Amino acid sequence: MYRDQVLEIEPTGIEPVGDAQRHGSPRDLFGVWFSANAEIATWMVGVFVTSLYGTDLRSAIVGIVLGNVAGFGLLGILGTFGPRYGVPQMVASRLAFGRTGNAAPAGLSFLAGIGWFAINTVFGAYALQTIAGIGYFVGLAIMLVLQIALAIYGYNMIHAFERASVALLAAGFLLLGAATIAHANWSAPFNAHAPLANGGALAGFIYATALAFSYATGWVPCASDYSRYLPRATDPRAIWRYSFLGCAIPCIALEILGAATVSATPMNLGNALPTDAISHLLGSGIVAKLVLATVVLGTLTANCMNLYSGALAALVAFDVRVKRAIAAAVVGVVGALLATGGGHPRETAELYTNFLLVLSYWAAPWAGVVLVDWALARGVERDPERVRGVRAGFFAWLIGLAASLPFWNQAWFTGPLARAFPQIGDLSYYVGLCAAALAMWALETLRRRDDAEPARGELRAAAND
Repeated sequence: MYRDQVLEIEPTGIEPVGDAQRHGSPRDLFGVWFSANAEIATWMVGVFVTSLYGTDLRSAIVGIVLGNVAGFGLLGILGTFGPRYGVPQMVASRLAFGRTGNAAPAGLSFLAGIGWFAINTVFGAYALQTIAGIGYFVGLAIMLVLQIALAIYGYNMIHAFERASVALLAAGFLLLGAATIAHANWSAPFNAHAPLANGGALAGFIYATALAFSYATGWVPCASDYSRYLPRATDPRAIWRYSFLGCAIPCIALEILGAATVSATPMNLGNALPTDAISHLLGSGIVAKLVLATVVLGTLTANCMNLYSGALAALVAFDVRVKRAIAAAVVGVVGALLATGGGHPRETAELYTNFLLVLSYWAAPWAGVVLVDWALARGVERDPERVRGVRAGFFAWLIGLAASLPFWNQAWFTGPLARAFPQIGDLSYYVGLCAAALAMWALETLRRRDDAEPARGELRAAAND
């Protein structure tokens, strides 16, 4: 009986969690999501908003708040799928996409998990290298072993580790926050000379909202992965509340601190290691080392979840019955190979920014489809395990992606509308989500009307008889 045993490897993969294994409280979700997001990559989102896009600090703050509220509001809703169906998020996604149609978004979720794992590991290895005075690849190896071990043990170990880390992470980032607040220029204006400040002040604000939203939606495809062991009778409102607050509080705080750090130091943070900025603000004493240790811990708390969810998504995408622990180890090795290329700070910063932007190009329309499917089917008992083929959600998702394409605006691709109107920044996330949601609503409405026609015909025939 696995149930709440922490020192036992989780036997459950992507199959439903049985009632005998259900345990826990929605309050646990606050610690899980807080620790996962109290990390240096979250802080770097804010850094990039002002250092790369030149956003003025006040607009950056508003954009960060709006993006996080929207993104994590979605995560809270999808987290309620956990106790209802007892399966990972990408399995529940079959209800909208069908088993075959769901393979594409599940595959992208798997790739996103690997990407996050690799990028976060790079930042953690930097910090460990600075603290211990060891080589980058030695620090990388240590980080990889710890993260893979946590992911192999699985759900209960991750929950216990995340909850135990909350106080340490909060204390460490409070030290960084105190130094930042003391030196930041909270009236910092728009920087037209920033590397990616192409569209002016308005575009900078839109990018701030988009980056925050993009980071948040990166977690949405795995929302129910960490609530699926909760008892079926768990209050959905409590799940939403603790998930939303656990994510939004650290993300809003750290992203604002990251945006403010650009004005607190003369360094070019878009071209530097995160550890260099911390050392510049805090020196090389014990306080700096404590903050760097927080960076290492935050990498572990985020990456064990990236790896865990990436492994689950891989099992869904390839529709295989490999043991979850084996899948976690394999995905960890693939992510490790990607992380070996992180020794160049500027290239890593650019890759991270572009990866963040690309991430929501598929995830935002996916979330729109799943959200509408959830709203239309409330109160209806459904089983994701019995779903087959391709459903309307797959086509609505493609429509959302196609609608967003002209608005893509980043280094790897710029759509025609974004190129013609650079001042609008990147609106693709919102366009994709709304277009997919509307398409899903329209397709499902038509399907239900068609399904109802034979029944109405039978009723009319019976009445005539």
